[in-house]
Formats: sequence, C-alpha cells, structure tokens
Amino acid sequence: MKKFVVSEKCIACGNCLLETKLLQEDAEGKAVPANGGYFSDDFLTKAEEIVAGCPVQALSIAEGAGADLSKLSEKLQNALAKITVPKVSREDVKMHAQDYRMTCSYPQGEYRYDYSSESRAMSAAENEFDRICYSQYKKLILEVFVQYKEDKLRKFYTFDESGFWGQINKQYADVLQEFAGAAAAGGIKLPADFKEFAVFPGGSANEKDSVLVYMLNVRLKEFEDRGCEDVMRELHDIPHTSRSDYRIDMDYDDMEVYAGTSFFGNDKYEDKYCYKDVYKACEDFMGDLKNAINYVDYDSQVFDSIDTALNVQKEIAKKVALLSKAVANSKAALLNSGVGDSKAALLK
Repeated sequence: MKKFVVSEKCIACGNCLLETKLLQEDAEGKAVPANGGYFSDDFLTKAEEIVAGCPVQALSIAEGAGADLSKLSEKLQNALAKITVPKVSREDVKMHAQDYRMTCSYPQGEYRYDYSSESRAMSAAENEFDRICYSQYKKLILEVFVQYKEDKLRKFYTFDESGFWGQINKQYADVLQEFAGAAAAGGIKLPADFKEFAVFPGGSANEKDSVLVYMLNVRLKEFEDRGCEDVMRELHDIPHTSRSDYRIDMDYDDMEVYAGTSFFGNDKYEDKYCYKDVYKACEDFMGDLKNAINYVDYDSQVFDSIDTALNVQKEIAKKVALLSKAVANSKAALLNSGVGDSKAALLK
C-alpha cells in the first residue's frame, strides 16, 4: 500500500485537489494528505498521473505504514512506543522569586522639611514605608505568584496544543492519523475518534473538565489562599524583618528654615527635618519577601500534581485494541462476502 507525500515546494495551485479526495487543502491553501493519503494498488496509475501533473514537483509516492494490513496493529504499537513523553523535573517548576518583579508606589513626602525633630522625620518615613510597601505584602507576594504561574505552570495547566499535554497528545494523534488512513485505504472501518489522542493529568478526555476545575480552582488557588500566610511566617523567621528594622535603610536631613521675625524685628530661623531613602527600605523588604517565598515549598506541591502524569500506556493499548478488532472484523466481513483472493490475502 502506498501514500501521497507533499513537500514544502507546494504553491497551493489546487490542481491535485481537483483530481483526488486523497489530498485536501490546509489553512494556507496548500495540499496535504487526507487520512494519511493512502491508496491501494489499483489507484497507482492515477496517482502517478496526479504526481506528474504537479507544476513544481511537490508530490511524490511513498510506501505506507499499512502495506501488510494483517500486521497493522503491531506496527501501530511500535510506532506509538517510539514517542518519548518528556520528563518533568522538579527544576522545571522551581520557584526562583528573584526572577520576578515586585512593584510598589514611589514614596511621597521626601525632602519636605516639615518636621521639628529627627525622630519625627524618621517616624514619618517609617509610616510612609508601611503605607506603600510593608502593609502591601499580600499584593507583592501575589504579584510574584502570578508571574511564576504564567512563566512555569501555565503550560502544564492548559489543555490546548500550546500546552505540555497538548503537544504530547498531538504527537500520538499524528501517528494515529497516518494509521487511520492506511486502514481506510484497506477498507478497514475504524471509529471516528480513533485518530484522537487526548490524555490529561489525572485522566482522559472525558474527565478533562473536572480535572481542569480541580487543578485551577484548588491546587493553583492555594497560592492565593495559603501563600501569603506561609510566606509571612517564613519572613518572620528571618532576623531583622520587623517594620522598624527597615528604618536603618532610611535617612533624614536637616536645614535651617526661616521662621519669621522676632519681637524686635530680627529674622528667626529654626531647624527643620525631612526624611529620604524610603524606597531603599522598600527594596530591602521586597528582597526579604522574595527569599521567604523561596523558602515555602510550593514548587514541590506543584511537581507532585504534574508527576501524577498521563496514563499514556492505557490509551495506547486502547487504540491498538481498536485497530486489532477492526482488522479482525474486516477480515471476517471479506471472507463472508466472498471478496476476491487479492484483497482477502492482505488480511491473512
């Protein structure tokens, strides 16, 4: 049994599509094999004419996987077994909080000489630090978690072809598509969903929706529900991370400020103080927060979910069994209907 092969030379002229339904149009208008492009020997002369009629020699004929239909199931088993499922390591989902940004508002009120003493200026600095950063710890932590999920986890928790599971499923589906074409060319009838390979974390396609809800709404939601408390617990185990400890990063300045005239008409001046370097304290605090995030062992929990893995072997066995049954049924149908020896011989 042979099949059509289309090379990258195809210019989407459409000539071959008019000659046979074994070739179909893709999204770019180019020809691609339909159901693997397989055809039986009695179509070979016509196939050679179609190949010869291609203006850019983009078509050719090759031996197909299903030349011996009686061994088609065995060949499918071997072809699917050659596909390697990528291993997910703990490092693939490792949390490196320093790789992600934290953002807080820029401090207001710096360099305003409004304070009558150094202590009042520094208290005001600490209050501003608390307002824009220290009290906003939850927002800062979630900001890192959102980036981490997008960077490291999204591909494991999305089921389209761009995701980890989708790419694996597509490799298997491509092989099944080819064998379905070979079977169809040999008159073997397979279920419509034979060409589909859809296995996801925790189950197969019909379980996908419930698994998705669980993964997204339960496992990943733990970052929001428990993450902040766990991180702050770790933060408080790090020395010098209370609010007042960050005053060491802040500073003050003083200057003489005109204060009007005295009773006798002389100019008066008094010392006034301002605060500065509040953002330096913010940067220090955000660095400590990131260290605390790294101490929380969330990536292990994520890895354990991913490592439950696909039940690939079960799905492969199911597809091979379907093909074996279909071959057996076709053989019985041919023998019962008295079809000629040439076609029945293929199924011995």
